[in-house]
Amino acid sequence: MKSQLLILISGHNASGKSTLAKKIESQFDISRVNVDIIRDLVINNIKYYSDTHYSYPNSKIKSANKVISIFRKELIKELLLQNQSVLIDGAGITQERRRAYLYLKNSSSNPIKTIIIEATIDENTLLNRLKNRDNKNNRHKWIDFYKDIRKEKYETVEKKEANFILKYNQNNSKKIIQAIKDILEDEY
Repeated sequence: MKSQLLILISGHNASGKSTLAKKIESQFDISRVNVDIIRDLVINNIKYYSDTHYSYPNSKIKSANKVISIFRKELIKELLLQNQSVLIDGAGITQERRRAYLYLKNSSSNPIKTIIIEATIDENTLLNRLKNRDNKNNRHKWIDFYKDIRKEKYETVEKKEANFILKYNQNNSKKIIQAIKDILEDEY
């Protein structure tokens, strides 16, 4: 890569963030940091958290999320210090959360281009995807989590948040990949 990038993908659960992140990861020399992988590491390997269910907030997942957040931020800082471009798969639905990740670019002395990709999806499709997740595991409460918490808290990405803002809609992944290539070539 010609430039060091910090890419955040923001959007609701089941909006296609991880699918897009995997496509980006396969096209570029970039380190993907996925919260689900870190969460699974903690839940599957730390006895206290082993019975934690994470599709709806509870006291145990709040505790686990503190640990996961610290680990994730330190990992991103270290990757940036090592001159790696970083892709954050699931960077938060609020400007405050995204700002906390973007602030990590200050860990590096190199100039870093920041990109936020907002994964958008129509609500009916989103609800169907969440329902499918719930049906795969009867302990899941993804629809309730969306309706009770995430929908109201969601903040649309604004132009001022990063150097570049891209909109992903599940049908334009090739355009997103090309836009990133253009950004790397300073043509965007």
